[in-house]
Amino acid sequence: MSKEKPRKIRFHHVGMVAKTHTIKNLLTDFMNLSERTWYNKEQGVDVTFLPVGNAYLEMVYPHGNQTIEKYIEKNGEGIHHFCFEVDDLNYWAKKCEEKGYKVVSKDQRCFFIHPKTFGGILVEFINWPEEDSMAVLTLLDKTSD
Repeated sequence: MSKEKPRKIRFHHVGMVAKTHTIKNLLTDFMNLSERTWYNKEQGVDVTFLPVGNAYLEMVYPHGNQTIEKYIEKNGEGIHHFCFEVDDLNYWAKKCEEKGYKVVSKDQRCFFIHPKTFGGILVEFINWPEEDSMAVLTLLDKTSD
């Protein structure tokens, strides 16, 4: 009888979409938060992470990403998704599919569960390799099990 290796999973962030810095400014001013910002060319977005305790608030700004722009036009600025950091994307994608959750937008860094299969909520799973510029945001080895 083989024992399966325990898999790591941590809540990582709540993602918000915005065209302006109003929400970010409210959060940083109110809670005196620092920030890390990147331009993600592949996704066509500017991303700002605001650390809060042992997780992050993520601000996603369209920088050519038509999907995010259309989402904001339809739904306004605000909460877009929540995210888990995992130790093995393929394992978690397979587990999601086995449970009947539709995996979409999968690449080497992340995948999403389609909201129609998860109670109307968009869920992201991430795993950043050490060489990725965003790997500094990892929480898996920084928090207790």
